[in-house]
This record gives sequence, structure tokens and C-alpha cells, in this order.
Amino acid sequence: MFEKIVETINNTGKVVGEKTKQGSEVVKANIKISSEERALNELYTEIGKTYYENNRENPCCDTMKELFEMADEKKAVISNLKQQLRAIKGVSVCGNCGAECPIENDFCGKCGAKIEKPEPPVETPEEEVIDHEDTVEINEEINIEVVDDAKTDDAE
Repeated sequence: MFEKIVETINNTGKVVGEKTKQGSEVVKANIKISSEERALNELYTEIGKTYYENNRENPCCDTMKELFEMADEKKAVISNLKQQLRAIKGVSVCGNCGAECPIENDFCGKCGAKIEKPEPPVETPEEEVIDHEDTVEINEEINIEVVDDAKTDDAE
């Protein structure tokens, strides 16, 4: 009987070991698949960027023309946001090396090139708020009558 228990334990151990090995292989395979899918997506991105850059002025079809226009709009938004961020940080970008330099610098601290000063941003005028308070006339007179509480208490 003891031998059957030992044999059962050994068989169970082998099954658990096989399942563990199988699970480990599944995890390794999933990791490899994810890695390859990530690499493929990076290739798709690079293909798209290359196609966009090489065919931006001459898209092959209306669909690509629309996608290129959307990409151009996104690039303009990003450029504007970066310009706003640089204004907040008080820096400009060196036209020679691309380094950020304090706005008051005349020369780049990284490459020494002369810094072109950015033109101040054009502020759009805010909508005019019309205050109508000055034009409102009140034609009603308000009469306030003060009643002495002591007199009213005596009358009751």
C-alpha cells in the first residue's frame, strides 16, 4: 500500500512538473509573440512615416490625401503647443543644434550659434463684454417705513 502512495505522489509530481513546464513554454511563446508584434508595429509606423514624408505633396488617392491633411493638422497643433511650452519655460530653440536656451541668451550654450529671437506671439483680442449696468434705469421709488416695536407691543 505504501508503494501505491509513493507511486501516486511521483505520478502527481510528474504531471505537475509537465504542466509547469508547459505553462512556462506558453509564457515564453507569448512574450516572443508580443515582441514580434511590437517590432512589426514599429515597422508599420516607419513605413507610414517614410511614405508620408516622400508623398506628402502628391498623395496616391483621396484617402491618403485626407490622412495627410489630418497629419499636417496634428503637426501644426503639436508645434503650437511646443511653442507655448517654450514660452512658459522662458526658452527658445537653437536653429543650429536644436538645444533649448534661455530666452535672454544671444548665443546657444551648447554650440555657440547666434540665437534668433522669436517674434512675440500674436494675441487674439478677447471678446468685448458689454456691461449694461450703466444703461439700466430704475423708475420705482422704494419707501421704507420703520415701525417701533415698542409701540406695536403696547397697542396689542
